[in-house]
Amino acid sequence: MSQVQEDRQDDEKGFLMAKKSLFKSSKRNPGDRKDFVKEERIEDIGFNIFKLSDRPRPKDTAGILVICCFSEFGCETVGAMYCLPRMIMDQPAKYRIVVGWSGREYLYRHLADEFWEIKPEHMWLREYARAFHHDSRNLSRLESELSKFGKVVPSAYMGHIAISAKCFECKLFWNTVYLDGLYDKKSCPRCGRENILWSIFGDVPYWKPRAVRIPDPSDSRMKEVGKYLGRNPVGIFARARKCYGRNLQPEFYVSLVELLREMGFEPVWLGEKVSTMPCPVDDVVDFSRMEESRDLESTFAIIKQCMFTVQFWTASSRLAGLMGVPYLLFESPDQIWGRGQEGIRRNLCDFGSRKLSINHYLNVYGDNRKGLEIVRRCVEEMQAGDYSDHMGLVDEQVARQMKEENSSRIGDS
Repeated sequence: MSQVQEDRQDDEKGFLMAKKSLFKSSKRNPGDRKDFVKEERIEDIGFNIFKLSDRPRPKDTAGILVICCFSEFGCETVGAMYCLPRMIMDQPAKYRIVVGWSGREYLYRHLADEFWEIKPEHMWLREYARAFHHDSRNLSRLESELSKFGKVVPSAYMGHIAISAKCFECKLFWNTVYLDGLYDKKSCPRCGRENILWSIFGDVPYWKPRAVRIPDPSDSRMKEVGKYLGRNPVGIFARARKCYGRNLQPEFYVSLVELLREMGFEPVWLGEKVSTMPCPVDDVVDFSRMEESRDLESTFAIIKQCMFTVQFWTASSRLAGLMGVPYLLFESPDQIWGRGQEGIRRNLCDFGSRKLSINHYLNVYGDNRKGLEIVRRCVEEMQAGDYSDHMGLVDEQVARQMKEENSSRIGDS
């Protein structure tokens, strides 16, 4: 590069830095890079309250934990099965109030004394949910105001539990996952002793058998939702998140329904209304738009009766995994074996057969036909009992190398 070219580059960098300081750039979504919609302020967030145990609520707020669970569903499930039980283990006598999203009572029924769900009209706040935390000013203010009812455990603390170990000797509580090499050590970095409860993300093989499983839906609920199911039912989850993008076209799902029907299945449309695309096929049961879908037990009851579920770049696979029902998931290699954490969370929450197809989102978005061919191939392999990982529209060599380097870390089998 000549000196003139270097000087020109320096001038351009200086101009861009000056422009950035003069004109504040718009905040954008990390997925589709669209401008971030400013959050509307809510003056009063209402609750529906469920009393789940016979224990009376203490008059002294010092005896109450108010545990906030405002995060993405893929992390909520890890929180319910691992993080919250670990908190209970540390403070078993505390009265537990879990505060979370509408329709989640079933996740916490066996763990909490009370569940407070925000009312359905506030569920648009789900767009501000992230992994083990949120970016919502309304929810941050709410978590502060809840301190009048007890000691508040903010949503982000669940993530701290997931990645932190505890020394029983000196009581140190420290991050074991993202500090380079630290999670490989066998002793406490402060006192040097080995009497340690290792982090959930740092020791998947240890924690997986200790999961506090989500209960199976009741027989009566299974019977109630059975009227929505046809012969050989298959659940479809169609992502429609505004924040991250990675949503496929309605036309893709029209063709997917046609494909599954051609293969002898009868699809049922599942998901949470606020983050699920409306079904684009009129004669498919769209359970995501029904009032009954607000009760998570009903969704679990449908999934328990499905042959399998299929989803693309979404943690909805967790619903089938928790119930031990097979599923097909399209996901990117970095999310599964890289720094995206989905590989760890998936392994912690899967209790049955699962089929993973590794594809880059834009490759499938840009070529629906090839994406559907992969769906057909994967379903045929599942029918033959082959649940091995499938390399689809992705650089296979790079993906396999990433898997080889990281499988042991995320607890892959």
